[in-house]
Amino acid sequence: MYFESFTPSDFLKSIVKEYWIYENDDPKRVQQKIIPDGFSEIIIHYGDPYRINLSGQWEEQSSILFSSQISKYFFLENTARSGMLGIKLYPWAFFELFQQDVSNFTDKVEDIQTLLSAKADGLKMISNSGHEAIHHAENWLSKHLSTIQIQEKTRSSVTAIFESHGLIDIAILAKDINLSTRQFERHFKKVIGLTPKFYCRIIRFNYIFEVIKEQSSSWIRTALQSGYFDQSHFIKNFKEFTGEEPSKYGFDEVNLANFFLKK
Repeated sequence: MYFESFTPSDFLKSIVKEYWIYENDDPKRVQQKIIPDGFSEIIIHYGDPYRINLSGQWEEQSSILFSSQISKYFFLENTARSGMLGIKLYPWAFFELFQQDVSNFTDKVEDIQTLLSAKADGLKMISNSGHEAIHHAENWLSKHLSTIQIQEKTRSSVTAIFESHGLIDIAILAKDINLSTRQFERHFKKVIGLTPKFYCRIIRFNYIFEVIKEQSSSWIRTALQSGYFDQSHFIKNFKEFTGEEPSKYGFDEVNLANFFLKK
């Protein structure tokens, strides 16, 4: 099994958080749980197809996908050899690049050629792993920078959510960019795909993995440091996003969810 992340070029750093490559030559089928992390992704399968289970039914994925914001965990399963390139986008990137209401894709994993038509043609060239694939991805993204519609206010709001680990008042965010709370919520959902309140919950949940990585402590201490008022609230929120209680979750397991959340 091979997993590695790569830093984007300087001119793409405002829309791409990172690229990642995952490869596994073992054809044995393994189901993996994918957990919300607050980012959207473009995923290219250059290995064998994957199956996905979003809401109780399994179906085969297409080879080039857009995975938008997710509000709950779902499952993936390889059919044989795995080979994937992921383009992890900042939450505002897809809207800025392609001017589509991202809330239409929440909790969906869509064929990107269906969404973008001819704009996705450059991604068909990506059939190899490694830096060559990343080079093709960067060329494709660069072609769309000329029409980008930067959402400065949304970027600043999301950055504030990141910096506070999700512990920030929505009314304050709205006031900081001179919008009413309702106007802010509508615009945020259109650009990001989730309401700002729910997005804050995901970012606070993600911070649990940072806390656990940095130190070993009791669940009560972990809950408080992650911004939860009590242990029961912490457990309920953790179970909502993972389907498991924190004491039963495999934080040290080698899987895709932990690759992303534990960095």
